[in-house]
Amino acid sequence: MTIDETLLQALAAGATTEIKAEELARELLTARQKIRELERQLATPIRLPLSSASPVCEIEAGYAAGVSDSRQAIREAGFPIEGDD
Repeated sequence: MTIDETLLQALAAGATTEIKAEELARELLTARQKIRELERQLATPIRLPLSSASPVCEIEAGYAAGVSDSRQAIREAGFPIEGDD
């Protein structure tokens, strides 16, 4: 049995109901398990792939590393050039 929100609010306010302690405990345990699972999911780190801000940054980094040819800088940044084998 799932205890609905209205009945839970009445219990919290001190109303007398027909709900047994076992039912309330079962409901509480289920809620705690769901909360634990959500906390676990939220705590799992998300790993994003490493990348630079743009291909231009990588090409500029190639120049900064001493590459003087623009085609070579593009290749070293990991971008294919049409016509290359």
